[in-house]
Amino acid sequence: MPDIFGYENEKLNIIMLNMSTFYDWEHGISNRNLNILRSLEKNEQINKIIAVDFLPMNFRKAVKHYYQNILKQIRTSEIVFGDLTSACYQKTAKVFAYTTVDSIFSMNIVVKELKKIIKRMNLQNVIIWSYNPMFIDFIGRLDEKLFVFDTVDNWSEHPGYTKLLAKEKLLANYRKIAQEADVIFTVSEELLAFYEKMNRTHDVSWIPNGVDLEHFTNIENLEKENELTKIGKPIIGYLGTIQDRIDFDLIAEIAREHQDKIIALCGPVWATVQKEVDEKLKKFDNIIFTGRVALENAPSYITQFSVAIIPHKIDAFIKSTNPMKMYEYLACGKPIVSTEGAGIDMFSDFIYIAKNNSQFIQYIEQAISDDSFGKQSLRKEILKEHTWEKRTERMMLEINEKLK
Repeated sequence: MPDIFGYENEKLNIIMLNMSTFYDWEHGISNRNLNILRSLEKNEQINKIIAVDFLPMNFRKAVKHYYQNILKQIRTSEIVFGDLTSACYQKTAKVFAYTTVDSIFSMNIVVKELKKIIKRMNLQNVIIWSYNPMFIDFIGRLDEKLFVFDTVDNWSEHPGYTKLLAKEKLLANYRKIAQEADVIFTVSEELLAFYEKMNRTHDVSWIPNGVDLEHFTNIENLEKENELTKIGKPIIGYLGTIQDRIDFDLIAEIAREHQDKIIALCGPVWATVQKEVDEKLKKFDNIIFTGRVALENAPSYITQFSVAIIPHKIDAFIKSTNPMKMYEYLACGKPIVSTEGAGIDMFSDFIYIAKNNSQFIQYIEQAISDDSFGKQSLRKEILKEHTWEKRTERMMLEINEKLK
């Protein structure tokens, strides 16, 4: 068995460009990136993964990043590489985190440091696996065997990302990815068309999100007590970040029409929508905000829902998504009411898909009254083919085909 700086010739080593930081993941954020990372960690073909924290893009973010991801980590972690502005430390037997603020000075520095880490750890058969379209400077510069890009939504349509990098620049980056990536995965069918417009159709595969079925069906996880446990009324529940994609007018209408029920919005409120939330929702006594729900507690919150909702606005960004919460709701057996266009057509036989606000409100009542143990069991059963492990197996099959 090799030490942490050894390798086995037939195995692959991954440099993964993350859409989050380990600090975010360890403080409640869960996304496709994290789940694929965990699944790859279990894969016997993978030797080591160097996970590159989301790179800060301005001084203000760099200061916060430096404190959270460098200063706090170097005190408690095994350091592989480090200087005043960067650190690479071991998280598990296979996973190492590289975190830096050098991105605000020069991406060349970041590339050079990654090369040093690759050399120091004696890593061969390197694959770049990216979730971050903001940074494309790595392509072809780490002697990689393949460049893999996993497209999680269309960031050029998301207001949060276009504040960090102009839409035109993001689109230019996507065009370079379309030209130079060896393998491209997409979270939605809509993104296949997105790449087709850039003349990229080969080695592009739609691989939807998945679910950690064991986590969301574990009895101990489901039976944890929380602030919803003793409410004593039917609960209309939403689990996820309260951000721009949510239709707050629809939430307000639901609150007015379902005053005998509690609307539980379980997630942090983004600063960009706080004013709108205060103006439109804080006046309702039957709406509660729980704040961020850690992944380990998510099943216990969902299990308290009488009906789970996906009240997303229908826009260009939403059309590129495939909400993870849909899988998590189903894994807990919950009936779901959703707006159209949120990547839910694949489960249209199991979800109430509303064409307008009045239908959404009507479906909430119907979903609760029509629910049964049999329907709950069926929802859970269909999720067995939609686990993160199965998604990762499919990805690795396509990567291995490309490596032949």
